[in-house]
Order: sequence, then C-alpha cells, then structure tokens
Amino acid sequence: MLQKRIGFLFAVGAVLLCGQVSFAQTALKVDTFVADYMKKNHVPGLSLAVVKEGKIVMAKGYGIANLEAMHRASAESVYQLASVTKQFTATGIMMLWQEGKIGLEDKITKHLSYLPSIWGEVTVHQLLNHTSGIPSYTDLPDFFENGNQRRELTPTAILKMVSTKPVDFAPGTDWHYNNTGFYLLGLLIEKVSGQKYGDFLKERIFTPLGMTQTRLNDMRAVIPNRVTGYAWEGKQIRNGEYVSPTQPFSAGALVSTVLDMAKWDAALYTEQILKQSTLKMMWTTTPLPKKEPAAYGFGWMVSKRSGHTLISHGGGIDGFSTYIARLVDDKTTIIALLNQEAGNAERLAFGVAEIYVPSLKEVPKNEIADSDMKLTGTLKEVLTEAVQGRVNSDLFEAEVAKTLVPRIQSGKEQLAGFGALQKFQLIERVEKEGMRRLQYRARFQNLTAKVTFVLNKESKIIGMNLSPE
Repeated sequence: MLQKRIGFLFAVGAVLLCGQVSFAQTALKVDTFVADYMKKNHVPGLSLAVVKEGKIVMAKGYGIANLEAMHRASAESVYQLASVTKQFTATGIMMLWQEGKIGLEDKITKHLSYLPSIWGEVTVHQLLNHTSGIPSYTDLPDFFENGNQRRELTPTAILKMVSTKPVDFAPGTDWHYNNTGFYLLGLLIEKVSGQKYGDFLKERIFTPLGMTQTRLNDMRAVIPNRVTGYAWEGKQIRNGEYVSPTQPFSAGALVSTVLDMAKWDAALYTEQILKQSTLKMMWTTTPLPKKEPAAYGFGWMVSKRSGHTLISHGGGIDGFSTYIARLVDDKTTIIALLNQEAGNAERLAFGVAEIYVPSLKEVPKNEIADSDMKLTGTLKEVLTEAVQGRVNSDLFEAEVAKTLVPRIQSGKEQLAGFGALQKFQLIERVEKEGMRRLQYRARFQNLTAKVTFVLNKESKIIGMNLSPE
C-alpha cells in the first residue's frame, strides 16, 4: 500500500513538474519573441498580458517606459489606449440603453438638438457601428498639419470642422471607420447621464471593476507610472508628437494598464457591467445593403482568424500602439500596449497568441501567376509612394479618395518605419461582377505584409488594406 502511495505521489509530482517545465518553456518563448520583435521594430518599451478565462496567465513589462529617466516598463505602466477607448464608450451607451434612457434607433438630434440638420436621420446605432456617413474629423486633409494636434479643442470647434462637409454616404448604406461618430457618442453619454464622460465611466465601470489606473487622459495631471510615447524616424527614436486629449475624447483619450485591462476582460465573462445578451449585440457584425457585412459591432471588431472567433480592437495615436484580442473559442485574451506609434501592437499580440494557441498561425499563401503585370506595376507604385507619404488620388474612385487618401497620408510616419519595398508578388486574385480583389505579399526592409487592393469596374481603387504577415 505504501509503495502504491509513493508511486502515486511520484506520478503527481511528475505531472506538476511537467506543468512547470511547460509553463517555463512557454514563458521563454514569449520573452524571446518579444525581445526580437522590439529590436526589429524599434519599440522602447511595452506591457503585455495573457488572460485565460478571466484569469491572468502572465502580465509583465519589457524594455523602457521612459528613455530619459530610464524607467523600466512593468505591468503597472500606464499607456494611452487610443481607439481601444471605443469599447468603453460603446459600453457606456449600452448601459444607458439597458436602463431605457436612450434608444438605439433614436435620431441623434433628439438628444443633441444643436447638430446640423444634414445629420438629422443618423441614429445612435449608426454611430456605434460606423455606418452614419458623417465625415470623420481625423480624415480631414489638414487635420494633422501645422501642429493642429496640439490645440485644445472644444466640442463646438471639433463639430465645426465637419458640420459643413457633405456626408460620405446615406446613413446605414455603407461602413467607414469614424472618429466623429464616437466623439458624438461621448457627448450623448454626457447629455443623457448628466455627468462628464470621464466621471460616468469612472463611476459606472472603472471603480466597480477595480480599474484604479484607468481614466480619461489629462496631460497636466500627475499619473503614477505614466509611459512616454515615441516615434521611430528612420534612424532615430524621438518623442511622440503631443496630442491634446480634448481631440480624441471619447474616440480615443483613455489611459490604462494591462492589469486593469485584464480586469475588464474578466468582467466581460460576467453580467457585472452589461448583460450577456447586450454584449452579444455588441459582438455582432454589421449588415450592409448589397455588400458583405462589415467586420465591426459596437466598439469592437468582429472577425475570424484561422477559424477562431476574434473580438478585438486596436488603437494608434502619436507615441503609442495598442491592441486587445479576445479569442472567444479559446477563452484567451492578449493585451499589448506599446510606446512606439509604429510598433504595431496587433502584430505583436498575434505573435504571442500563436505561442499559446498554435492553431492560430496562418499558413502563408503561395505566389500565383500574374496575368496583368502592368496593373501590378501601378499598384506597386501606389504602395511605394504611400510609404513616402505621397498618393496619386487620380488612381482612386473619387468618393473613396476623399477619405482614404488623407488616411494614407496621415499614416506616413508609421509606413516609413517599414523601410524600402523590396518585393511585391501576387498571392490572390478574385473577380466578381466586374470588381477585382488583388492581394500581394509585400516584403519591406523591416516587415512582410499582405496588401489588398479592391478595384471597381473602371479599375479605380475603392479599397486598400495592409496587414503584417
């Protein structure tokens, strides 16, 4: 009996030791991957958390949070979240909706009567899923020029920029990522709740969840463990440009830590903040007339990656790149906060995710025969010029050019970090009803990416997307 007992204890000990070795091996893989990633992408510092079923598997910092003071990054480091803010804004609206204080089909002018009449048919629902057609103020050609991002701007000033512009499309007929829409949602929260946006989120979300380091950014406030943001400019790292938090507001002005974001992730498995039925609404793709559904719900991207359901959102603002990826089927969440604006937190997050969930890794597509080398040459030139901050708007469909071209130009610093384009090869071609979708593998000096172009019947570009491979 004693021999059996000893044998049993030995077996249990072996299992525990095996588990410890496996955990240590995984942690080493993550550390090695992150160190290599930071070096290749000139990232001074980052914080990372892996959460399984609401429980933290790992949370730590890498590198430097502030290069001048040489403070190391940690799990307690506070980063600007940028557009990861949107999920909290959407949650605030849905809390008010659950309480019957606002309707999703309410016209926004019902609550904000001072808005221009041209927006009179836009609903709350259409702000949440980016189908309002209202122009996005960050897409305006000169928005980021001449130090404009440093200006303290009131809601009146922000809305004045776009209120005289024509709508991009009729409400509900198309999808376009829109910061004006989420700025307006913040104003709706203030109007309906009677509280300031930041106070509402603190009282209703952050305090109940113990998210003590999450708040609306204030550049004059003393925030312990605040991280400094940086930009890689060709051959050197520089401080990121100052952006007044009054500009992103409810579209992107929150700050947080990976530890607080892990608490947020855990709450999404419960009904502490929202009912699960409400979250399901928020995590549903957006149907569009005569088009494929948009991969967006309310403040969250909704998609598939290698067959795995993914609820996610990224953020980018001068000095910072952020990402939260919730792998629903695997009950695993990766939270990555970086202090380098071209650091591409999304790519880092999925590199880590593939260590924990190996089946996520995508099999690279093979190159295919190219029957239209002239077109490929033109698209290669479009990409080459985009990296240099130049765009030939004549190659784009007129309406698309109004929004897409400024977005490409505003991202020139991030694109410049990719280095020179070295190879450009076709990997997928799809034709349907005269439209063409062409996907290329682009090998830059510092990055390999998939670049997708969508062309209309007149061979004008109506869509362009770049995602690191």
